[in-house]
Amino acid sequence: MTVMHSPPTRSSARFLLCACLLHAMTHGLAAAAPTPAPDEFTLDHRYAPPQWQTAIGLPDDAQKTLVAKDGGLLYDYPGGYAGFGTKITFGLVQPVTWTRQELVSPRIPIVRTYKQAGPIEIVEEAFAVAPPLSPKKAVEQPALVLRRVGANSGQRGWANPKPPCDPDFRHVAIGWNGPIEYRFPAARGERFTVVFGICEGHHPGPGARVLTLSLEGKSRQIVDPVKEGGHNVPRAYPLDIQDENQDGWIDLAVTAAPESPDKNTILNLLWVFRAAEAPPPDTVVRGGPFPKVPLLRFACGADKLLTGQAPRHDVLRVTLRNPTGAAVKVTPRLLLEAAEDVWPDPMHRIARVGDGTRVFYTADWTTTDVRGRPVFSAITLAPRAEITLAFGVARGDHPAPFPQTLAEAASARRAAERYWAEADLPYGRLGVPDAAVQALLDASVRNIYQAREIKQGLPAFQVGPTCYRGLWVVDGAFLLEAVTYLGREKETRAGIDYLMKFQRADGSFMLIDGHWKETGIALWAVTRHARLTGDPAWLRGVWPRVERGVAAIEAMRALPARGAPNEGLVPDGFSDGGLAEKVPEYTNVYWTLAGLRAAVEAAAWLGNTAQADAWRKGYDDLYATFRRAAQRDMKTDGHGNRHLPIRMAKGGDIPPQKAQWAFLHAVYPGQVFPDGDPLVRGNLAMLRAAEQEGLVADTGWLKNGLWSYFGSFYAHAWLWVGDGGKAARTLYAFGNHASPLLCWREEHMPQGQGDARVGDMPHNWASAEFIRLVRHCLALERGNELHLFQGFPAAWARPGAVTRMHGIATEFGPLSLEFTVARDGRSGVLHLTPPRRTPPARILWHLGPWAAEPGAVALPTDGTVKKTVRLAGRG
Repeated sequence: MTVMHSPPTRSSARFLLCACLLHAMTHGLAAAAPTPAPDEFTLDHRYAPPQWQTAIGLPDDAQKTLVAKDGGLLYDYPGGYAGFGTKITFGLVQPVTWTRQELVSPRIPIVRTYKQAGPIEIVEEAFAVAPPLSPKKAVEQPALVLRRVGANSGQRGWANPKPPCDPDFRHVAIGWNGPIEYRFPAARGERFTVVFGICEGHHPGPGARVLTLSLEGKSRQIVDPVKEGGHNVPRAYPLDIQDENQDGWIDLAVTAAPESPDKNTILNLLWVFRAAEAPPPDTVVRGGPFPKVPLLRFACGADKLLTGQAPRHDVLRVTLRNPTGAAVKVTPRLLLEAAEDVWPDPMHRIARVGDGTRVFYTADWTTTDVRGRPVFSAITLAPRAEITLAFGVARGDHPAPFPQTLAEAASARRAAERYWAEADLPYGRLGVPDAAVQALLDASVRNIYQAREIKQGLPAFQVGPTCYRGLWVVDGAFLLEAVTYLGREKETRAGIDYLMKFQRADGSFMLIDGHWKETGIALWAVTRHARLTGDPAWLRGVWPRVERGVAAIEAMRALPARGAPNEGLVPDGFSDGGLAEKVPEYTNVYWTLAGLRAAVEAAAWLGNTAQADAWRKGYDDLYATFRRAAQRDMKTDGHGNRHLPIRMAKGGDIPPQKAQWAFLHAVYPGQVFPDGDPLVRGNLAMLRAAEQEGLVADTGWLKNGLWSYFGSFYAHAWLWVGDGGKAARTLYAFGNHASPLLCWREEHMPQGQGDARVGDMPHNWASAEFIRLVRHCLALERGNELHLFQGFPAAWARPGAVTRMHGIATEFGPLSLEFTVARDGRSGVLHLTPPRRTPPARILWHLGPWAAEPGAVALPTDGTVKKTVRLAGRG
């Protein structure tokens, strides 16, 4: 059994998540460091993390199955088995060596893992069963089904309440920096009493975790269980409710109250009674006896965490091949590693893992190992023969036993490939001539949709499937922009609507404590979405929210004390990117400037001239205050580069590149600095001096590590200041830090320096950044101009190469183009359909060293454009 710990209570959830994930794994199969390829424009994953995991789940689904590098299926994050509570891995009693792993294709997440056992070749295929899967027989459904929405983290034995009380107050569901949400079906007019059971097992004093209990999207009660009862003292909170929005569901949630220092939420038990049938709270706490039986009693940290979810099946299909001329004997086994108890049932070919997981077998097993895990009969493989085995893993309510035969497994494998080949995902909008880059683009699209979930009826674009499974304001803003580029504006509009639900009463956004920057980020995200979709009417409809956000910025500037280093800027805040304390610092300033600038431009775009002028004065004053502070705080690094550290105070021995992510965002997309700004030149030179493997080292939580998608922030800054070649080289360096299965870990160590790591994987801010960076290297708005190919890699001008953009959203309207290089490599032809909604003042085509005559060529802004250029050579 894994020993779980109390939820951390740092001021920032991202800090606590990164801190608790930072570890060096000493087991597993670490790949040897590859010899770097000499070509900067070769994407071969030479800097892949030593350990990786890959998503195989369905788009928008609540089941987020991952496959480890060794082929194991991963469930129940977090835990002690490769970071998960349950891991299911095929193996043999004989020694087995991992050789490689791959996807069937970038768009088809069927994971193939290759292993070797002496002469025997092992090929494992892991995939999610495509819907629909009809149950083998009708199963009686419970009277009331409770569904958990979103992430399903929980811990057993977290609290230590004293009897008499319901024993399941010991266990807890956890919302890491976010809400805990459930729902259950309700008929119109049907009334219920929902009882929330909470026992604070971590904080000994009042005021540390204050919770809001909500029903049907409305706050009903704010509670402080320690203040009201004490540490490890259970409390029951009954609330009456009916289906108020008449959608057929009762939605209930526990969220962190605005004043709560700890933003992690907890919930131990839930009861649902018919109206007027709930006993007194003390009786509920004791666990009864109840005069009327509840419709539902649910132990949130102990019962099946997928209760109410439709059943989902994953399949592990294994082929053993003997390529030799002699018979070979092997003994298969399935390794079930779990924090929960494992209950083998060989008669029915089932093993139960805790309450929520069923493992189905297509063959009988003969014995079990010391932990009750199945070991199969020895198999003799004849010369040049092969045999197939199959296993199914089912989650959710009332899963059918599947697969029961090898034929069922084979059929499911074919259906899964068809499902993904026909999936309605926004592929084909960006086409590049480098197959490896194209593979990462396609996989990035798929990974984004695999992490997404439907919450409160809206698509929630989430960063990852584990520790970052939820809404993160800055990450989400860039995810939404990337998906908007790909023509899915209705989906991203819904995502923006979901984001705006988190605006506070004072107009600010702050999901992470000390992240004053989130208000600016939200202002940029809302206004950028309106400009990309060309929808001023929609923006006018949400304009009061923008006005409240600007007012919140004006109010926050007055909060720092007179004489403080951040006077007139932003209160002491949390930097993120490896810096945890709340201190006077610049990340919050950078994004507040960027968001306020975006609001000023949006006001002018709407024709709100007086408002734009007034806000511009506020922006100019904030910028001037920032420049005075920056002048005061400039430093010189060991290479002689004048730069601005992130902290105004308590800088100590912090490396100058640490947490500079927001500076890069202020360069682009914030566009805060004027051309040629010496602050920008100095900061970029400082970052360049810290490069390793083509990225900037030690910019995040992992000491001396590499923050993979920081590379995109870095490339965008170089692109914006006019060095497209540097941007293109950094694009390839960024791609080379993805795994061979086409996704990124947030942070990992450089090659040969260990396998410590931080954050989620697949990390879909990285996916979004790869899409964004390719798009911006090919097409970038600069004010009222559209610039093409400013970061075009020279390798893409090889003979016969074709680069395409199809209906890519820009602030001027959809853009389409095709650039085709002749077979002899001596010329290229550009076919361009310029954006027509609001044509740009100019379109400039940047011809780099790959052209015979480098420079910028002005193109027509209307009609259909065809332009031929001579190229530098056969490249």
